[in-house]
Amino acid sequence: MKEQFSISINNSVDPQDSYLSLQVGNDYFSFCIYDPEEKKLLQLKRYSFKTISTGILDQIIENNAVLQGSFEKIITELDFGFNTLLPADRTLADAMPLMYLEGADQQDHVITELMEEKGIANIYTVPPDILTWMVHHFPSSGYLHAYSVKIKAVTEFPGDGLLRVDFLESRFTVIAFKGESLLLAKSYRYTSPADVSFYLLKMCEVFAFSQEQVLLQVSGLIDSNSRLYRELYDYFLHISLKPAGWIDDASGMPSHYFTSLNELTICELLLEA
Repeated sequence: MKEQFSISINNSVDPQDSYLSLQVGNDYFSFCIYDPEEKKLLQLKRYSFKTISTGILDQIIENNAVLQGSFEKIITELDFGFNTLLPADRTLADAMPLMYLEGADQQDHVITELMEEKGIANIYTVPPDILTWMVHHFPSSGYLHAYSVKIKAVTEFPGDGLLRVDFLESRFTVIAFKGESLLLAKSYRYTSPADVSFYLLKMCEVFAFSQEQVLLQVSGLIDSNSRLYRELYDYFLHISLKPAGWIDDASGMPSHYFTSLNELTICELLLEA
């Protein structure tokens, strides 16, 4: 297990006055503690590992006693295995053939999230031991899939199209909109900048986006001076780094690294919880 980022703006966190946001995936675990009154980041950590296990999660809890506090609100983003988006009037039975085709683990727990405002059902799987561990340690948490959070976070709908791209170490997630119509929510593996360019250009072709007009919003683990970011400029005219949007005047870290964590923190369902 590797600790990638550790930010502590305030060591004297009062959990009862703070929000806790957790991101849990096959090969990473992130958390941030947030002051909702001042809209300020208090603490943040990100871990990476080869494959998640309850033993790794136990170690993270042991190393971060603050996570055992009683927070005002908690929300967890799950990013595992099989996932599909279907019209909201479809049922789990409609997703079963896709699960078999994609080799989903039949022992995994299946969750359905309805996004009524979009008319979409997000159906996904979570390893049962991981879900049991999360519910045991964070019983008051709400749960959302990573795609649900990213879809809900889009509030601007340019008529010429939007490609909202968030990067992890070796994969990236794309949310594609044309106007208010959701066209795609999918993750892709990549090993080189050419892989990323290929996927994004193919999307432009399929969705009839103009490379000169579509808006490309980028966040996550991408350096603005990297070859990957420079290559995107070879193909797209309108590119922007989407910052987290919270107050962080001490860490010195690029704000766009943690955009997805802040999107989770301010997610509509968290505010309604």
